[in-house]
Amino acid sequence: MQAQATEARLKEDILDILTCCINCRFCLPSCPLFEITQGEVTQGASGITRALYYAVKWNEIDREVLGELRNILYSCMTCRNCEVACKNLSTGTKLLDAIEKGRELLIEKLIGPMPKQKRTLESLYLYGNPNDMLPADRQAWLSGLNVSSFGPETDVLLYVGCTAPHDLEAQGMAFRLVELLKRAGIRFGIIGDEICCGRPALDMGESGEGGLFEDISGKNIARLASLGVKHVVTLSPHCFDTFRNRYPEEKMKGIKIQHYTQFLSDLIEKGQLKFAKSIEKKVVYHDPCYLGRYNSIYDEPRRVLESIPGLGLGEFARAREDSLCCGGGGGRMFTDFEAEIGRLGNIRAKEALDAGADTIVTACPWCKINLVDGVKIAGIEESVSVIDLAELCMKAL
Repeated sequence: MQAQATEARLKEDILDILTCCINCRFCLPSCPLFEITQGEVTQGASGITRALYYAVKWNEIDREVLGELRNILYSCMTCRNCEVACKNLSTGTKLLDAIEKGRELLIEKLIGPMPKQKRTLESLYLYGNPNDMLPADRQAWLSGLNVSSFGPETDVLLYVGCTAPHDLEAQGMAFRLVELLKRAGIRFGIIGDEICCGRPALDMGESGEGGLFEDISGKNIARLASLGVKHVVTLSPHCFDTFRNRYPEEKMKGIKIQHYTQFLSDLIEKGQLKFAKSIEKKVVYHDPCYLGRYNSIYDEPRRVLESIPGLGLGEFARAREDSLCCGGGGGRMFTDFEAEIGRLGNIRAKEALDAGADTIVTACPWCKINLVDGVKIAGIEESVSVIDLAELCMKAL
């Protein structure tokens, strides 16, 4: 009975949201998925949500049809560009809210997530991370960080996230950020047996009451409270958004949540972080979706870049609110989609060349991974490099 009630509520919520959509399709040109696929309507924001709307409205129960709906819904990158277009040009429909509820509905019906993503959810449940890493293996790399555990003598909790223990590109970001904080004299620490923030569970539809996300967030909230944490700085924009916007506000009251670009900007403003070396590069900053469109953090990373001597800061043609997604959001880092004929990382790499830059700077582990791959696949490694903001800052000290 409870499952039926949950399904009924989700269907009602989806129809309430998508009834506002007038199917104008103004969102399609802004959709990165539409840009790298064959151009079918169901491979863009409007088509994704129309497919969901009619499946719910017609009470579709055929498992093969629902399997097709799953493939459509989970292809979305959750970049929120469609909502920006809808807000500016049409009815302001909360398309991603509907997509998230659609994924939750498919979880309830035992249709979702995508086959490869099922192992991701199992790993979250068993090991507290999405990457099939045993807790001991996940902690092994931390010895290289040479940083203390969070305790009474520390002011800031550095939340590393799940990507750095798993990927060398992200590890470099973590190492350099730790060095920066040490050089700035910050009293900070980490949680050695840190678990995932829960974002992958949210992305894949495990967002309902009593579900995996609620379990993970509850454990993290209890841990933060037991340690007396009052200030969290995250490496990943996805972790930042999850802590800031998806954990219960009343339970996170009194805890300051910042992405590290905000924290570095504050340190520079206070005079605690100063750059002495000139970096003679022409750079463009790639706005991560979960930092930019989700949280309107555009100026702080650019203020950090502008404070580095010698650096020439340009802009992508698509920047800030219009920034092109790297392709990694919405759970897509954990599966593949055969319908795609292009890669956003390749497109972004070429856009950096068009902007006259020799370096792409970003501030998200997933963005860095995808952009590094994009530069390689585009064959322009000799012309364009990719670097994280913290890594660039270390070069300027």
